[in-house]
Amino acid sequence: MSQKFNLILLILALIILRKLYTIVIYGNYVCMNQNLKIDETFNLAVKNHIKNNLKEAQNFYNQVLKINPNHISALNNLGGLFRQLGETETAKSFYNKTVKINPNFADGHNNLGIIYRELGDHQKALSCYKKTIEINPNFTNAHYNLGIIYRELGDYQKAVSCYKKTIEINPNHINSYNNLGIVLEELGEYKKALSYYEKGIEINPNNINFYWNAHILASDMNEALSRLKKLYKIDNKHTKAKIMIGALEGYKGNFDLFNDMLTSPNSDHPYVRSAKWIFSLPKLPKIFFNRCSFFDAVIAVSEKSRPFYEFGVWNGVSFQYLINTFKKGFGFDTFTGIPEAWHNEPKGNYSNFGAVPKIDGGEFIVGKFEDTLPDFFLKERPKASLINFDADLYSSTICALNYANKVIDNKTILVFDELIMNKNWEKDEFKALNEFCYNSGFGYEVIAFSFSTKQVAVKLKKKN
Repeated sequence: MSQKFNLILLILALIILRKLYTIVIYGNYVCMNQNLKIDETFNLAVKNHIKNNLKEAQNFYNQVLKINPNHISALNNLGGLFRQLGETETAKSFYNKTVKINPNFADGHNNLGIIYRELGDHQKALSCYKKTIEINPNFTNAHYNLGIIYRELGDYQKAVSCYKKTIEINPNHINSYNNLGIVLEELGEYKKALSYYEKGIEINPNNINFYWNAHILASDMNEALSRLKKLYKIDNKHTKAKIMIGALEGYKGNFDLFNDMLTSPNSDHPYVRSAKWIFSLPKLPKIFFNRCSFFDAVIAVSEKSRPFYEFGVWNGVSFQYLINTFKKGFGFDTFTGIPEAWHNEPKGNYSNFGAVPKIDGGEFIVGKFEDTLPDFFLKERPKASLINFDADLYSSTICALNYANKVIDNKTILVFDELIMNKNWEKDEFKALNEFCYNSGFGYEVIAFSFSTKQVAVKLKKKN
């Protein structure tokens, strides 16, 4: 009886072990099949995504997530898909899921930075890019994106460092050469800027951005035309290059191409309208291609014994350049960005986050013009050598002009930083200047301008 019982137990144990083995084998088979299905479905999603079949791609990504809700690549790619569709908040939610699942997922932090930049939250973008670099110090695009943020915040030196780091990691990162040139140009380091554009052309001779940016650094019109014509040879559909070639040839006296544009579909282009205004002036003013050469020419004919005034200081780059000559300057700004939306630029853009520049010889008056200028000009102020209007908005510019009237005479040079070339230029500083002159009984003579930097310098004169 005991032996028979033991035999029965042995048989039962063998049956149980066999079933357990079958379950394990089946479980592994199911798991393998699921993994295979996930891989196949994810690959289908990616293929459709690449082909821009976004609905199909989304469907396949969702199938992957039904099997594995924590599939980090599917979540990340869905974030990219919704960003393509312009659904920024949805994209952000997917990227947030990726870093919640894996706090060290560098791509997720980088992509969140891109989203926050698009939403205008530069500080959160900054934090995301720094986190990406903390996780992966050689994450090329995080350094590049960080450079973009610093440039937009007006911290040009940090932007330069970021772009240089990007190039150190990837010597062929073409966009970093371009952006590095732009920032160095803003800092007035033109030779260095041009060297980066030339390096970019060496890497990719067909990249039109380098020719466009290099023409701004031209020392004369022929050099500018040469670079623009090289660009146009590569891309004969580049509207801005074609207009600029026509405008510069017109400035030299050959109006054939420009006159054709006046009856073309591009006749209402802001560049065409700007050039048309320049050509309508009684006397052609001197033309310049970059900010420093423009300022140098204006400074050369100014009353250097007087102080200058600047309305719209932002990060103080222009102020610093001017103070080197005039030694004393008055700067007016909120330092928290533009006080209202400026066409496509949202309220608060060009913020220095309340940080007032520390520049020897500079006296800064903080606040909105309508709040600070009445009190400032209650006291008699010295006549201005030069006034730099960089407030962009019509409302801010007309306010500044009306109060600055007390320090303007026939020796004062007025510089407008955004007078021409923008889509709505006739509604902004241009409108403020003409309205001010009409109400005050002034005319004006344009003495210098730059198509490239949009700057125009004028001297007022009393109408007879």
